[in-house]
Amino acid sequence: MEPLSVAAKGPGGVRRLGWASKLMAVVLLLGTWGVANSGCGRPPSDFHTAYAEIVAEEDARGRIGLARIRGHLESADPAVRALATRALGRMEEPGHVGLIKEMLLDGDPSVRVVAAAAVAQAVYGKDPEAAIRALSEPIARESDPVVLASLATNLGRLPFRTPEQREAIAGGLEAVAGRLPEPIGDPGLAVRLGLARGIEAFARGSRRVDPESGLLSSGLVSAASTLAGLTHPDQEQTTARIRRLATAALVHTDQLGAEDAVRSFRDLDWGVRRHVVIAALRHGIAYADVVLSGLDDPDFRVRLEALSAYDRWIRPGEGCGPIFRALGDPNPHVSARAIDLAARLCPERETQRSALQRKVAQADDPAAGWHGPVRALFALAGIAPDAVAEKIVRFKAHPSPFVRAWTAGTATRAADEATLRELAADPDPNVREAAIRGLGSLVGSDAREVYLGQLKDEDPQLVMTATRLLVEFAPGQTSAAALLAPLGRFTSTKRETVRDVRAVLLDGIGAVGGYSREDITPYVTDFDPVVAERATALLEAIGGPGAQPDPSPLPPTPTPDATRLEALDRSVVRLRMAGLGDIVIALRPRLAATNADRFARLAQEGYFDGLTFHRVEPNFVIQGGSPNANEYAGDGRYSRDEISGHPHWRGTVGLSTRGRDTGDAQIFINLADNVRLDFNYTIYGEVLEGMEVVDAVQEGAVIESARVERR
Repeated sequence: MEPLSVAAKGPGGVRRLGWASKLMAVVLLLGTWGVANSGCGRPPSDFHTAYAEIVAEEDARGRIGLARIRGHLESADPAVRALATRALGRMEEPGHVGLIKEMLLDGDPSVRVVAAAAVAQAVYGKDPEAAIRALSEPIARESDPVVLASLATNLGRLPFRTPEQREAIAGGLEAVAGRLPEPIGDPGLAVRLGLARGIEAFARGSRRVDPESGLLSSGLVSAASTLAGLTHPDQEQTTARIRRLATAALVHTDQLGAEDAVRSFRDLDWGVRRHVVIAALRHGIAYADVVLSGLDDPDFRVRLEALSAYDRWIRPGEGCGPIFRALGDPNPHVSARAIDLAARLCPERETQRSALQRKVAQADDPAAGWHGPVRALFALAGIAPDAVAEKIVRFKAHPSPFVRAWTAGTATRAADEATLRELAADPDPNVREAAIRGLGSLVGSDAREVYLGQLKDEDPQLVMTATRLLVEFAPGQTSAAALLAPLGRFTSTKRETVRDVRAVLLDGIGAVGGYSREDITPYVTDFDPVVAERATALLEAIGGPGAQPDPSPLPPTPTPDATRLEALDRSVVRLRMAGLGDIVIALRPRLAATNADRFARLAQEGYFDGLTFHRVEPNFVIQGGSPNANEYAGDGRYSRDEISGHPHWRGTVGLSTRGRDTGDAQIFINLADNVRLDFNYTIYGEVLEGMEVVDAVQEGAVIESARVERR
């Protein structure tokens, strides 16, 4: 990840005029599409037929033309017009801004909502000047609150490049703030939510571009402060999200005052309190008042952040007492954070050592699980490497490869070369990868033969690490032939998702030298354009006749037809988590048709059965569904990103990627409102049931089964 998904990681339906139009536009903006009500066996609707045509051209990214998309811009159905407009934005071509801008004049507000997002998406990674103008101009005239919200959200998220562009965006957001109606005239508080999203994104971007002086104007600070105090008895969830976003915006730019921080820390919403603690963590704001209270917060997500803030601001003078106490926190994620913080020496060294040893000793209790003990052993190795030898002997033979991989890290900290060499022959590639990384840091070139031996494996991550170690420590003793062999082997699989390992191998071949034109020329016409470009660069490096990359792409993956799209509209995927319960995910094909389709197809085929969630980042995401339980193994073909305006709210399900259009069927589930993933990662589902199960997932949790069900 980037991520996050990840999307969404990462919206629409038929619209009516008047209040119904506004209500359904809210549905579109938030991405909660209604379920199709057609019965089993009935032919697909005209809507689904049109959507299937749009999906096919959108997925091809213009290779088969845009005739159907352009034609559907004239559809009598506003839902179809909205989808066609969104498809143009997903091409991420600034040249489409003019055509999309016309849709900002559409008579139906739901189309204008999507057009605003499409304008911004069209300039992704490009100069946003045209988009700034296109989104600023309608603010004064727009009468629909949900469209106004979309204009604010998408104006605020534009990546400005000049001070003038920054001022123009700020001016547009201030203009929206100036038009805020009374709550009674803002159905669903849409304008306030859209403005909060826009200000938060703008503040985050401002600080990233200019960490020293990327501050919000006084007008935007005033607007954010007002939104940070918003309450509404009938809109508790929405107002909580608005307060979170507004507070986060002030935190990004260090403009949350101490008094406001203390007041906001009394908020009933855990998300707001969490952002206040983040303010204390990053900037020291009111830390004396906030952090100690945060350590005892009733919500574990706040306690997590409070521990980190304590470690930064209070631990240096007051010691590690609260960290030691948190080792026994009833929530395993809080306990894990405390263990990690206890991996650095504390003034109370004997207490620290004893506390970690007691945690390690919990391995003798089967009910305690392995996560805390193995993590504590890793931490103990950092402060008392002499105290871990006995447990290393036990853990290196543990049945879980996750434990053995942690043990490799422990052995690295303890400078235990013998254990690392033993684990470098482990049957699990992730364990071997951790072991050879450790050998690299301990003995460097002395383990050259071990690194070479890993090149025979089929796991991309392991081969990537072995290649990098050979280049770093033994380039003169590594032949090009040794790297060409795995390159050819991975290439023969015709799997797009082995791009990363093939790119690393080509870079390694360039670093060790000794290759010929005949070795590399076949890759100039490879099915992957990235590989073709790398191969061409290698040929240029050794001179001779010039070459140009001429990739031969694999045949495209068929996109879902109308019947399939209608079925997906009515489907959920049930993940049965071993020992934990079920996670029921509603598919959102109208947000991401091809990715919802693949997720459902693979689930039905049993692809996910027995796989794991290999990555758990509390207060961020859980990620899983990799056949090799790592970042670099997935389904064979890449899927394209399908970016929508749906926010990455807690519980949304996104597509894990390693760059644009590199989805490999790994999934992530957002544990918090991760709006920094918005407009970058695809969302194709949403947890309907089982968020308590999601929160309970720890590293290595097993997906017992994944099945598609009708809802």
